[in-house]
Amino acid sequence: MPRRVDPPFIAPRELAVIGEFRSGEAAVATDLSGIASAAPLNRRRRKCLVIDNEGLFAQFATLDTDAATLTAGAVVPLLPTDRDALEAVGNAPDDGDPGPDRYILDGEGVAWLGPHYYVTGSHSIHDWITPEGRKRADYRRSAHLVARISRDGRRPELSFRLNELLAQRKSFAPYFLKSPNKRDGLNIEGLAAWRRRLYFGFRSPVIDGKALLLSVRAAALFTPGADLAPRTLRVPLGRGAGIRDLAMLPNGRLLILSGPASDATAGFAIHLFDRKRETVRRLGRLAPIEGDKVEGLLLAGYASAANGSASAELLVLADHPANGRPRLFTLDIPPA
Repeated sequence: MPRRVDPPFIAPRELAVIGEFRSGEAAVATDLSGIASAAPLNRRRRKCLVIDNEGLFAQFATLDTDAATLTAGAVVPLLPTDRDALEAVGNAPDDGDPGPDRYILDGEGVAWLGPHYYVTGSHSIHDWITPEGRKRADYRRSAHLVARISRDGRRPELSFRLNELLAQRKSFAPYFLKSPNKRDGLNIEGLAAWRRRLYFGFRSPVIDGKALLLSVRAAALFTPGADLAPRTLRVPLGRGAGIRDLAMLPNGRLLILSGPASDATAGFAIHLFDRKRETVRRLGRLAPIEGDKVEGLLLAGYASAANGSASAELLVLADHPANGRPRLFTLDIPPA
């Protein structure tokens, strides 16, 4: 059987970044991980919310697709600077104290579901090497939160309730509070929203070539005792391929940015997932560029054709380059 060749993407257009995105105490972020917008889809100038995985905050930005610019804006606090002042719906998954040096949200996904932005932490454990060369399991209570904030960035609310599902639900419980660096732990990296529900995309685990999506009622995450009405979906992306980010199309189908469940810097692709039919179609791959790890995905534009197909304009952000090295791709979307 001949080897399959992915259809090529139209060459990307790189955006100029005006100003600087921050990350923790760093002057310039090198770990941007997600972007979402509350503005109407095809508006050429859109206010967005950008997140990184090393801070306590998000940051507004303005995307101007005509001028090919992404302008960094105001910082949006998500967690209180005093970790002892943190209040959240639900309970943290562990009573251990990881220490103040690990107090970060580890934000990995962001989505707009009016009237709120939602941001998810990774809900993961990481192994890391101490300055003394010792391996340490890194539990960060704050990384197990989901946050929601208003359109203007005020009134952040926090929830630990997603952990209630992860600790008990059959597909997730064996991997809960285990390190994804050993490929047997949970790691959320994508978030999308559709009709009152949030869709969490998991980079790991990948089970028999299938990545995991977990859908819940958004409002229930912030209501004690409310039914989360969970639904688990398994998406056959291929062996070792997890979800790096998600973007919802206007018709309810999902674009999935896939990438290696490991820390490899190659193997990123775009898939189209039909949630109703539970079918997936690989649309093409992203060629590696100087070792960038593609992390963030935004549907920046969308034009439908009479035959049901469409053309999508996608903004991607990368982990490692300063300010996320934003780029625009144009991608053909087949009809449903």
